[in-house]
Amino acid sequence: MKQRWYCLLVVLLALPLGAAEMPLNMTQGVTDISGRVYDLHMTILYICCAIGLVVFGIMIYSMIYHRKSKGAVAANFHESTKVEIAWTVIPFIILIAMAIPATKTLIAMEDPSNADLTIKVTGSQWKWHYSYFDKDIEFYSTLSTPREQIDGDQTKGVNYLLEVDKPLVLPINQKVRFLMTSDDVIHSWWVPAFAVKKDANPGFINEAWTRIDKPGIYRGQCAELCGKDHGFMPIVVNALSEADFDNWLVEQKQLAETEAAAAAASMSQTLSLEDLSKQGEQVYLARCAACHQPNGAGLPGVFPSLIGSPMIKGPVQGHLDIVINGKPGTAMQAFAKQLSAQEIAAVITYERNAWGNNSGDAVQAANVGNFSSNGALTPNAAVAQANAATTMVDNTADTLAQTANQAVEAVAKAVAPEDLPVLTMEQLMAEGEQVYAATCAACHQATGAGISGAFPSLIGSPVITGPVSGHIEMVMHGKPGTAMQAFSAQLSLQQIAAVITYERNAWGNNTGDTVQAADISNYANNGAATSQPTVAAQVTDTATAVADTVADAVTDAANQAAEAVDKVFTPEASPTLTMEQLMAEGEQVYATTCAACHQATGAGIPSAFPSLIGSPVITGPVSGHIEMVMHGKPGTAMQAFSSQLSPRQMAAVITYERNAWGNNSGDAVQAADVASHGQ
Repeated sequence: MKQRWYCLLVVLLALPLGAAEMPLNMTQGVTDISGRVYDLHMTILYICCAIGLVVFGIMIYSMIYHRKSKGAVAANFHESTKVEIAWTVIPFIILIAMAIPATKTLIAMEDPSNADLTIKVTGSQWKWHYSYFDKDIEFYSTLSTPREQIDGDQTKGVNYLLEVDKPLVLPINQKVRFLMTSDDVIHSWWVPAFAVKKDANPGFINEAWTRIDKPGIYRGQCAELCGKDHGFMPIVVNALSEADFDNWLVEQKQLAETEAAAAAASMSQTLSLEDLSKQGEQVYLARCAACHQPNGAGLPGVFPSLIGSPMIKGPVQGHLDIVINGKPGTAMQAFAKQLSAQEIAAVITYERNAWGNNSGDAVQAANVGNFSSNGALTPNAAVAQANAATTMVDNTADTLAQTANQAVEAVAKAVAPEDLPVLTMEQLMAEGEQVYAATCAACHQATGAGISGAFPSLIGSPVITGPVSGHIEMVMHGKPGTAMQAFSAQLSLQQIAAVITYERNAWGNNTGDTVQAADISNYANNGAATSQPTVAAQVTDTATAVADTVADAVTDAANQAAEAVDKVFTPEASPTLTMEQLMAEGEQVYATTCAACHQATGAGIPSAFPSLIGSPVITGPVSGHIEMVMHGKPGTAMQAFSSQLSPRQMAAVITYERNAWGNNSGDAVQAADVASHGQ
């Protein structure tokens, strides 16, 4: 009989004792807090198992030894003071024993003090925005799982729906404090390995923290139903050693400088409608398709269709405004800080020409830059822009003239076919393999097998095994209506000869043909019936035409910039609003721009964001308040809003802050005051 009891005891204890190795059990994580949460979980599990063992053991014992077949007679009694005291005191003691470690763990989880690094985490539909305090680093992190996997056209990857374009990077062995908020609806930032799960509420800031013990990549996701793409809002954290994290910070600052330089350079670039549409399609699929759908049809009643939309068909200025600044009260976000000027220009161009819209508009980065700066443009800035554009006209004209002359000289010095080198089959094959791998393998595959239905196989292809002239023609000039590009401007004569030789002799084709650079040169001259003088004339004419076109375009830009000087915001032209108008508009600006940090009540968050109630800045001189809002405060989380808000919006929010929450300064700041301060 004792053996049976021992067996029953082993079975009952096997589950809790082996729970640590069960794949469905809670994981231990990689932080001290996650370890304490795991230990608390296991402790409670063991207590529950022990209670279950006692309760069910007594029940089973009673059913076996007090059954009717053994002649058991039920006792006839009503109450027992001892039993009632026992079943009250014992559960109370058990609950206290469970509450003590649970309370200690919860208190530790809610103590973000003495943090080494503070990061603001902002949720929005459907991405995360990370801002590193005192590091001047911020970025958006969005889902990077290919759309083909989501649509079921490709096999799903290992980290399906748990991969992003830019992960959150954190150092190990440092206490990191998170300040959680939201731009729109309630989200929840959850990384199981850290035992961190905190709601991100619009207009409020919640706090959490972590200290990671070992490097690695840890994944999580939004844990609050936040809309149709709630499941497409992953979190990826890359934990680095402290030295690697410091190197990452340096790299990010260098990257920011590079991106700023690229953004500045893009302002002087003029891209074709085709190039803009191609880039815009990529941006649209990554940033806009989740709401407006890949086909632009939107979701009736939720997200508007872009096909024939009045916004798309209307003036470009209105389209720029809604993409750059968003639309308050809707799910349309402001993309001014999420996309570069070039990306905004490209996606607007794509939307205005895709799905049958066919407006023909080609929006350039300069248009975006001009639109973004007009609201806060000062006369000095406009004059500088006009002068810079005028200088660019002169420099561009000189550069293009030099380019034309160099092109003519290059043609005159062109190598005659008989002077080109003759390579052996081995040399051609070696160089051709390199050219093929770098230029052709992406489409036709490294094995030459192509992709069925998309890119033809080169193994035994009629072009490859046919006349050499046809092969040369295809490589040099491409094939209209297909993805086959023209490589005459991308590869040298020798590279074209080498890759053709390689294709005609690789993968079992074995034609034995050795194509030389001279063959390519002869084909280019004879096949196209073009002599060197004719080419020189064409180059000269083309370069001159381009110079004239670009010079005209830049001259127009200079004229437009000069006109902007006359149209720039001037203090005397600004309207004077009443205190009620300023307070009403200021409250709206504060709620959308400031409340996430300083709270809707103006109370701020101690040690993170200062209170605005009775603040020295708020109750001090108006000029100091304007300076703080316009230019921010270096070394703190206070941003400069001169490029984010118009003078009127800044005047309204300053008026609101100086008179709300009992401040009651009576100051009514006008847009003219802000504009005058800026000048």
